Amino acid sequence: MTLLALSLSILLAACKPDAAPTAPAEAAAPVAAPATAEPIAPATAADASPTCELADFDAFLPEFGKKIALQEKSVADPLLSERYDTQGQGEPTLVSEKVPLSEVTWPVMPNPSGLKAVGREMQVTKEADGTMKVLIRTPDTSNQQSYYFAQRPCWQLVRMADESI
Repeated sequence: MTLLALSLSILLAACKPDAAPTAPAEAAAPVAAPATAEPIAPATAADASPTCELADFDAFLPEFGKKIALQEKSVADPLLSERYDTQGQGEPTLVSEKVPLSEVTWPVMPNPSGLKAVGREMQVTKEADGTMKVLIRTPDTSNQQSYYFAQRPCWQLVRMADESI
């Protein structure tokens, strides 16, 4: 970026031979910075406004659980999926895979509003890295799944882990 500004300063100085040596450098720096920043800033602002209808996680989660269309827009591609393989001999082993969005099974997460009716419960916690963890489990069993959401800039499911054994 600095090299680009310096190059532009030299070019501008060559175009205006009557200008003082410091004037083109001062004039070029403000011109170069906005030219680089302008295309990025409006795109980021435009991306964040229309696509992040639900910036608050407490409002986002119930909608994510009941609307498959929102799930399809709010799942990372690829989605990191983890599960325990209990078919082998010995201890269960954790298997991780990156699932392309085209291979994700919908709905990717059960609707939180229907969990109590089927004897399940949900716990939401904020992780140290800023992600939100949604744990859905059946009490007194190993049946539990964790869903991890990150804000990029909108909330997105980035990892799910079936911790059932």
